[in-house]
Amino acid sequence: MGKKTSKRKPQTKKSGAKAESSSRGVRVLRYLRGLFALLLFFGIVLVFGSIYMRSLVIERMQKRALTSNSSVMSKAFPIERGMHIGKSKLLERMTRLGYAESREQPELPGQYLFNDSELIIYLKDLNIPPKVTQDASLVTISLHSDFTIADIRDLRFQRPLDAVWLEPELLALLGNSSTRAVTPKQLEDFPDNLIQAVISIEDERYFSHFGIDPWAIARAAVANIRSGKIVQGGSTITQQLAKNLLLDSERTFVRKATEAISAILLETAFSKEQILELYLNEVFLGQEGRVALHGFGEASRSFFGKDVSSLTIAEAATLAGIIKAPSSYSPRNHPRRAKKRRDVVLAKLLEKELISNEERDKASNSPIETRAATRSRRRAPYFVDYVTRRFQSLPTQKSIQTGVTRIHTSLDTEYQRCAENAVKTTLSDLEKRYKRLKKNSIQAALVAVTPSNGEIKAWVGGRDFQKNQFDRVSSAKRQPGSVFKPFVFLTALDKDLNTYRVARTSSVLVDEPMSIPVPGSATWRPQNYDRKFRGDVTVRQALAKSLNVPTIDLAMKVGIENVARTAEIFGFGKDLPKVPSLALGAGEVSPLELAQAYATIVNGGRRIDLSAIRSISQGTQSELVYTAPLEEEQIVSEAAVFVLTDMLRSVIESGTGAGVRRRGFTLPAAGKTGTSNDARDSWFVGFTPRHLAVAWVGYDSSKPLGLTGAQAAAPLWTEYMKCAAPMEAELDFVPPVGVSYRKIDLASGLLDDGNCPAESVVTEIYVEGSEPVTPCPLHSSRKRFRDSQGDIDPTTDSGQAPRRNPITQFFDRLFGR
Repeated sequence: MGKKTSKRKPQTKKSGAKAESSSRGVRVLRYLRGLFALLLFFGIVLVFGSIYMRSLVIERMQKRALTSNSSVMSKAFPIERGMHIGKSKLLERMTRLGYAESREQPELPGQYLFNDSELIIYLKDLNIPPKVTQDASLVTISLHSDFTIADIRDLRFQRPLDAVWLEPELLALLGNSSTRAVTPKQLEDFPDNLIQAVISIEDERYFSHFGIDPWAIARAAVANIRSGKIVQGGSTITQQLAKNLLLDSERTFVRKATEAISAILLETAFSKEQILELYLNEVFLGQEGRVALHGFGEASRSFFGKDVSSLTIAEAATLAGIIKAPSSYSPRNHPRRAKKRRDVVLAKLLEKELISNEERDKASNSPIETRAATRSRRRAPYFVDYVTRRFQSLPTQKSIQTGVTRIHTSLDTEYQRCAENAVKTTLSDLEKRYKRLKKNSIQAALVAVTPSNGEIKAWVGGRDFQKNQFDRVSSAKRQPGSVFKPFVFLTALDKDLNTYRVARTSSVLVDEPMSIPVPGSATWRPQNYDRKFRGDVTVRQALAKSLNVPTIDLAMKVGIENVARTAEIFGFGKDLPKVPSLALGAGEVSPLELAQAYATIVNGGRRIDLSAIRSISQGTQSELVYTAPLEEEQIVSEAAVFVLTDMLRSVIESGTGAGVRRRGFTLPAAGKTGTSNDARDSWFVGFTPRHLAVAWVGYDSSKPLGLTGAQAAAPLWTEYMKCAAPMEAELDFVPPVGVSYRKIDLASGLLDDGNCPAESVVTEIYVEGSEPVTPCPLHSSRKRFRDSQGDIDPTTDSGQAPRRNPITQFFDRLFGR
């Protein structure tokens, strides 16, 4: 049997075509499946990538916020009815805060219109916890001819207002050399001229590409190859944002590829408008000292002192031109280069028909005018250092040491300018008048407070912070000299501070040579400053003329221990020496401690602790995390303190502080001069009903200055108060319940019975219950004498009062009859 062989049928053309078509279909299907899988993969990558990118960008922005804008702020500036403020000062402040002048009635927050008798201002939103909150509103401020504020009115509701507020000013940024300054804005806050300038010069196809621009990359590559170096970049706005937010500045292929991928993911995670807003807030636009300027909101304030919404075409083009090279095109440091770059931007805007020829020419011909750098320079540096130390010592500091921290202080920049100018002017005048002072660096300190709430308004700790950072307000302990004397007299005036009867302003003290044994040392024989003795003087005269001998005698009789206890009550501490010389200021105190003590006097014996930090907030919503406690305690008699205040007014009217009036300060005021041993320290402490300032002049080395408080410190105080006091409504001292007035004879210190000569009669103040009841025996027609108990004794034939026991005589002279 033979093998069967099979024969294959030959394929026809039709069947071969069908098989080939089927094979091609399989390949296409496989390709489509692969393509679908690839697209699905990339789709998944894009979805998860965009989600991740969004969360990453938000996280980075939050971290940037945590290291940005932590700052020390001044007090918001109140504008109140009755306040006197110069037009130039108010305009300067509004300019610093970014307010722009309008030719018509303001329509946007941050605009104002000023004429001779009226200021119309569109105030900005304000939220300074815990108390200052203000909605953006249009108000009109009516002014008298001397620029005293007559009326404040809300124009929308036509209602009167007691006060409005201007925003606080930056005193210092907290942080290191990488401190970032940012003023976040929403996209609608940026003007069209700025947005057009940025897009035209940086990424003209921004709204049409997907994160990268192939045409721009190709164009840049050709230009760079032709020049043989990098002259153009092809990065889009999205790529720049990705680099700024997510990547480092290293120039490598891998970093550039990562930047491109990140840009694509950004475009999937955010809209074009969101990316543009992020970019306008994030882009680096220069360095101001140690502070990096990020975003056009911050750059606008830094370079032009205005809100970004108020930028002109020329200013917008200038800022847009900075992006390419912030250091090279800085309008502050390189105005010529900045102008050339600005003109390039303007030409691009003209090419895109976004501005007219007239607008281009006007902008091109306008000069570049920038304001002085302020971000890197701390204002009130001695005060800022003190605030920083206080902040670090707060019990809650550990919980608020991270985040966008705002330390809201009590310092007022207008008062601070007054203080700084007063120190500069006074020291210069002293060196011109006393040539010997130029041989060594004379120093000064001045601190000013509002006693009623404890706010520290101004603080100058020395002549020049750049040369010497030692703060003489809080850290320098010096002998107070005669500025301590009021606490001796208060001890005698307040029955609760001594074990004797209450002294009177008209009580007679002895000013005559005295000797005081000092254990282990030679006998002390105190002298008055002029080495003269005046015999009998009243309590008021002794304080007004700052007489040493009567003050020591008074202190010893009421008790040095009692004087020391009074000083402790007023905050001088427990370490003051309990010796007779304490009455003349033998201990050591700082200007800040003196301010605290005298503030209690101004407050009528109520102690309110002085405070530099009023509150601390965190985050963009200004969440309150700390508020300074406002506690008060009545520590001495209000009536006795007011009598003392009235005596201190005599210091300025007719005593050692009379130079205050001669130098032109006319408002109601009280004060005390002080000069330490060998004229090493010159002091003046003075106050109005609303404002207190302590001034010190001397050498850090304690070398004798050779000038009294009246010669050096009082002129400094006067120079400051002439500037600062008119900013507050004028008030006079108002007597409290518990004081009374009597007409007395100056010669005897006793009651005028109608027979005393008019030139010898004055009205004197007393604590109720301590008033003299004895008529003056020197001019009475009856020639009768009334003792301190009210008994009437006939005089002798000679007209003289009967002789009295020496101990009784002393108390009669000290506390009056």
